[in-house]
Amino acid sequence: MHLVERTLASNPELSPVQGAILVAARQDIARDSKTFARLFGMAHAIVLRELNALIQTTGLVTQTKRDTRTLRTHYQPTSISDA
Repeated sequence: MHLVERTLASNPELSPVQGAILVAARQDIARDSKTFARLFGMAHAIVLRELNALIQTTGLVTQTKRDTRTLRTHYQPTSISDA
């Protein structure tokens, strides 16, 4: 949680879920939406909504792959997310 709080402090435009997605990607805890949803006990639809907003508006993560049937979205942090 400390890393999420620190991420949110330096990126106040992020929601708490977006901050957690970013930290999980940086720490290699979860790099796809289904795994993140399962590990953190969240609905996959909520994770997808937050992930899509994170990808489209911040440039901190990038989508690497998407399963068209399940919508599982794979992502990775960008180099600017480490700044």
